[in-house]
Amino acid sequence: MLTEDSVVKIYDRWGRFYDIVFKWIFSEGRNAGVELLNLKAGESLLEVGVGTGLSLPLYRKDARIAGIDVSSKMLEKAQDKVDKLRLKNVSLKVMDAQAMEFPDNSFDCVTACYVVSAAPDPHKVVSEICRVCKPGGRIVFINHFKSQNRVLARFESLINGVCRNFGWQTTLDLESLIAANDLTISVQERVNIFDYWRAVLCYNSSK
Repeated sequence: MLTEDSVVKIYDRWGRFYDIVFKWIFSEGRNAGVELLNLKAGESLLEVGVGTGLSLPLYRKDARIAGIDVSSKMLEKAQDKVDKLRLKNVSLKVMDAQAMEFPDNSFDCVTACYVVSAAPDPHKVVSEICRVCKPGGRIVFINHFKSQNRVLARFESLINGVCRNFGWQTTLDLESLIAANDLTISVQERVNIFDYWRAVLCYNSSK
């Protein structure tokens, strides 16, 4: 079972070599997410689970970027990128995505790259994302979601226990997350190796 402590320990360990393993594997998804987001000048963006900051150089420099992650070791790598690239529009903070410290309606848009399925409670993460995103704001998820193919879904259930030991789950259902949080899907794209992941652009509830 994933807990906050276990996730922190897992990703603190990943922080030492995350870029080496995942930079190229997930690059297509990161690029697709930035394109779907279509960030505009002066907008405020929150990246949930910013990790080692691989997406940060892709964002435009005239927008305000906040990045949070539960792993301080991952954020150290992200801060190195911010300093090296002089990304003065970026601020980073250690924070639990399941209980964010930001006020309601703080951001024009939010992106969550490969993080929702790594959280102990994905529904809390998505609920918090919706809370801090302005009504009508754009939300982009890049993640693996449970397959709609029954055979594949069964296989994902079988390997879920093993994958949890590495810090993520394979059985997260996109449709239930969307319905529970009153989101509207605008675009979905298959990305990365074997098209196994999805980049999903949603709009937050206008309530």
